[in-house]
Amino acid sequence: MNFPSIEFPWFGNGTVIALIAIIHVIVSHGVAIGASTLMVTAEYVGYNTRNEKLDAFARKMAKWVLIITTTVGAMTGVGIWFSTTVIQPDSIGALLRIFFWAWTAEWIVFITEVILLIMYYHTWDTFKDRTKKPTHIRMGIALAIFSWITAAIITGILAAKLTPGRWTETFSFWHAFLNPTYLPSLGFRTFLALLLAIAIIGFFVRWRVKDETLRSEIFRIFSFWSAIAFAGVLVTGMWYLYSIPEEAYELVVYSTGMSEQMFNIINITGFAIILIFIFWATVKPKTLPFVLSLAVLGASFGFIAEFEFVRESVRKPFIIYDYMYANGILEKDVEKYNENGVLAYSTFAKNREITEDNKYEAGEEVYRGQCLECHTINGWRSKRALVKRLDGWTEDTIQQFIPGMHNARPVMPPFVGTEEELEALSHYLYTVVNEENKTSLTKGEK
Repeated sequence: MNFPSIEFPWFGNGTVIALIAIIHVIVSHGVAIGASTLMVTAEYVGYNTRNEKLDAFARKMAKWVLIITTTVGAMTGVGIWFSTTVIQPDSIGALLRIFFWAWTAEWIVFITEVILLIMYYHTWDTFKDRTKKPTHIRMGIALAIFSWITAAIITGILAAKLTPGRWTETFSFWHAFLNPTYLPSLGFRTFLALLLAIAIIGFFVRWRVKDETLRSEIFRIFSFWSAIAFAGVLVTGMWYLYSIPEEAYELVVYSTGMSEQMFNIINITGFAIILIFIFWATVKPKTLPFVLSLAVLGASFGFIAEFEFVRESVRKPFIIYDYMYANGILEKDVEKYNENGVLAYSTFAKNREITEDNKYEAGEEVYRGQCLECHTINGWRSKRALVKRLDGWTEDTIQQFIPGMHNARPVMPPFVGTEEELEALSHYLYTVVNEENKTSLTKGEK
């Protein structure tokens, strides 16, 4: 609408954001929050039990937390900003207007977190003496707290996209930030971060730590946090589900693309694997199977990816619930656009009036403004690729379907525009789908 559009034609715009976001969440939650907590706990236990090997293990963890946080974490954080800014500029613009000071505070907290992390690792020898060690541990605790505060600020912004609460009436910052799912979402992310860290580090401990006694002590620490985190994930997860809108709740299973039966089987199996891991690590840490540590790693990655995917998907047809549709169109502007046309208000549209000569080009501009956020013409995801969705459809069938598509598929925003724009969009989709299918057929024959 107000910004030029960018397209990743095969990969899909949404997939680009999702992949960067999932990697970033694994690092920001599993490494920055979860691993920092485990690292400081290991140092504390090592100090209390005079276990130098456990202290050395904590130091090695600090090294990798520093490396991963300041490289992968930083790059994917910038990647999220860059990708969402060019792909979803309307939503990012709206969020910046609402949460400018929150993001400013988050930046300051993040810088403090990085400084503490650098100091924590590089002053290990300085505070090695037993009389100085408590100061170093307190520094680590401060690091873990600041890592969590970063997530606490970002969670308020992310949760507001699904449950803005009274913000849609008052436009108050605090009504947006302290929204109905803020606390359950923050709790869920906190406990999930611990489970994710235990899964990631537990795998490498089982693989690389050959000293069975040390491995046993590490897993005992992990089993303590696992029990707390597992219970926390269940409680806050249920709280979160009961806090989201009913329409969003009904889309949870649908958004994964799985049947309800398959959804239940996969998730129950994942939880069972984690439970077995916790029990085994507590009772017989020395004999913990390598395969089980690998399975827990996979289950944890699956859960974090599923949560992020579902959280993004259940908002649809909105990107900011009850305020802005997934394609950047404000709900309050629908009537105006239907009356005067969406192209008339599109800053970068070249075709304001539709004629027989420019119908295809105008239709493409309508497509880029309303469909591009979720769909591709011929991408890898068959449910989003229009050459597969519209294969065999006539131009008239497409034109009849579009005005009521949001009723048939509640995840889709309603079409916005005049009859002429609807006709142009239908013409463009019919033409491009048939051209793509003909090209594919020709290549297949060769």
